[in-house]
Amino acid sequence: MKPIQNAGGHVGCTARPYPIAYNTAIVEGAVVKLASGLVAKPDAANTAAILGIAAENHPGTADALNARANGTDILVYDNPELIFECKAPTFEASGGSATTVTTTTSDVAITTSNAFVGAYLVSPKGSKRRCTGYSNSTTTNTFTVETGETAADGDVYTLYPQIGCAAGFALSTDRDGIILSTSGSTKIKVVGHDFERGMIMLMAVEHALGVEN
Repeated sequence: MKPIQNAGGHVGCTARPYPIAYNTAIVEGAVVKLASGLVAKPDAANTAAILGIAAENHPGTADALNARANGTDILVYDNPELIFECKAPTFEASGGSATTVTTTTSDVAITTSNAFVGAYLVSPKGSKRRCTGYSNSTTTNTFTVETGETAADGDVYTLYPQIGCAAGFALSTDRDGIILSTSGSTKIKVVGHDFERGMIMLMAVEHALGVEN
């Protein structure tokens, strides 16, 4: 995750130190939370209020070149109105038609009907289509989209969740991006798209400093 600006338009993002256990491993750009007053790594399917975005690496092991590597504080971009960005998530299609794109439930985990209505799918050829429906079966998920090219098995599609979407995806292994193969990350929401750069913009839904957006 990369901080961009605050919701009010200010682009001067600043970080503040927070306590952390010396052996906790956090990568720069990771979404972090507070646990018992210490910075911690949230679950992939996080439902806890977030504190912000880690502003530095904290591997949690000694490093002769970096005294902070296993120190007891870490810098965090903690503004409750911080807007941050990451790569838009992708999935592999299993087929489709002129108005549908299908994928397996191992690639897109959410089972909620119409969870991605208003989202956009971008094909490997670069065509962008708005999603008007989403359904789930035992093994297959189906995106209903505006008419266009037919998806082939193995095509990699990029999904831009609709503005305001706060579910249907989860945090990546290092918590510095989002993935579709797990769902439940309800404390961050999508607030913007950059189709040219392949990025989505995000904000906290609930913040550890007591703010809900």
